[in-house]
Amino acid sequence: MSNIKYSAVLFTNTSDNELAPQFTGYVTVPVSRIDEMIELLRARKVFEDKGVDTVRLPLSFWYAQGKAPLAFKGQSSFQVLEGTPVTQTMSVAPISKTPTLEDIMF
Repeated sequence: MSNIKYSAVLFTNTSDNELAPQFTGYVTVPVSRIDEMIELLRARKVFEDKGVDTVRLPLSFWYAQGKAPLAFKGQSSFQVLEGTPVTQTMSVAPISKTPTLEDIMF
């Protein structure tokens, strides 16, 4: 299993507008790895959010210091299997039919 990482940062946002976000930031994806990220996102579990199918972009952040008002430095990290992908087949276990009164009467 390997861990594919993309850099991420959050900046402290100071504003007089009380509706402005407290943090702004971004995930950095090298142009040469855009196709890789698209495939990783396509392979993610799908969640429903207010009636819309979505996938989640995993993020992790740590306290950081930088030249700008950098609040946190982090990464978007995907755990992926190396080699042959694992496949899973779901099936329903067979069960006996529910007995009726006629079935148990001698």
